[in-house]
Amino acid sequence: MKNFIISLTVVVIIATVIFSCSNNKFNGFNIADNGTYYKIHFRGADTSKAAESEIVTVNLAYRLGDSVLFNSNSLGEPMMFPVIKPMFKGDLYAALTLMGTGDSVTVAVVADSFYLKTANLPELPEFVVPGSHLYYDIKLIKHISNSAFQTEMNEIRKEQERQEKILLQNYLVNNNITTKPTASGLYFIPIEKGRGSKPDTGNMCQIFLSVKQLDGTELYTNFGDMPLDVEYGSSFDTKGFMEGLGRLKTGGKAQLIVPSWIGVGSTGKEVVAPFTTLIYEVKLEAIRSLEEVRKDRERYKKEQEIENLRLQKEEPVTISNYLKKNNIDIEPTESGLYFKEIVAGSGNHPVDGNTVTLEYLHYDLVGNLLQSSYDDKTPFTYVVGTGAVIAGWEEAVKLMRKGGKAWMLIPSDIGYSGDQRTKEIKPFTPLVFELEVTDIGK
Repeated sequence: MKNFIISLTVVVIIATVIFSCSNNKFNGFNIADNGTYYKIHFRGADTSKAAESEIVTVNLAYRLGDSVLFNSNSLGEPMMFPVIKPMFKGDLYAALTLMGTGDSVTVAVVADSFYLKTANLPELPEFVVPGSHLYYDIKLIKHISNSAFQTEMNEIRKEQERQEKILLQNYLVNNNITTKPTASGLYFIPIEKGRGSKPDTGNMCQIFLSVKQLDGTELYTNFGDMPLDVEYGSSFDTKGFMEGLGRLKTGGKAQLIVPSWIGVGSTGKEVVAPFTTLIYEVKLEAIRSLEEVRKDRERYKKEQEIENLRLQKEEPVTISNYLKKNNIDIEPTESGLYFKEIVAGSGNHPVDGNTVTLEYLHYDLVGNLLQSSYDDKTPFTYVVGTGAVIAGWEEAVKLMRKGGKAWMLIPSDIGYSGDQRTKEIKPFTPLVFELEVTDIGK
């Protein structure tokens, strides 16, 4: 249901392809009374049509000529959104009012109208020729009234809430947890006993924290890293977490089981789904004043600036040592990219506007594998020329062909520069990748 409210400006993926001009006549398309140019592929048995204010469930794609800009199949589930008043004659919403459940159609519009009215851009993107054609490929899976939709949502929420309680109960039984919940529903399970006082409103609590789901999926941890400063009584994270923190004494550690009604709620939070129970492990390292925390942060900021300058200064030496150690004798490109083709591939090099699909291996300079799309089973797809990837990756991809494989070392200038992306990727860190181009689309 995460795709219920869809802003069409979000789904517009800009493709840098130049298309030929055409007139305003769409050959092979019928025209409806409301000005929609359409071509029917299949008619379902539903004789009723979608109407304004109804909620539609659709599979939807946008394309300029043969170049697909967006396909809802990539989301993993159909799109849901309300039918609103048409933004221009014959647009997507006008087309939907001609369709019943099960219908599949292609709708043609002038690209100018799509970009300037539907996407609400101030002017046409430079790669779009005025008068060129844009096509919607639509399959209407379902259309229902707003009130019926709300009824469906309420039933789904009730079932999700019921399932959460079942999963929570199973977790308690399987882990032999007999602790009784507090009045709010929090399960507070002491691990280490602390000393001294508990935090009071406004105190700065220096903590170590990990957050997991019931299935063991880790969402966050700073154990083994820098402690986190949290103001007690603030709106940090969830109510259940704050309640549990207030039960700890300095040096104390506990597990908190936080059901969704004092946690992420019925809407979820960031990557956490609605009606999800969270498991926290929290250690209260110290209770400090705000002034102490400010001084620490200023000191850390200065230390980080000094460290970043050191890393930036040492990067050329780091790269040189890596190349020598691994007997790599290749010249960098003008940008500084070190690129070595392993398998040539075939066909044309990708250009701006092409959609490329890649498999990749990411290593650190010691040779440790940090990430593998093969292991994760998550090939990466993006549109070339849209700024979706770092400059060094983009340059390397344009040197490859379909089926090609390559090794590359990307200096931070064309990588992540002074940003710290992960624990392993510090500021001014060179990146080592092996890429495979599995597909190139228009």
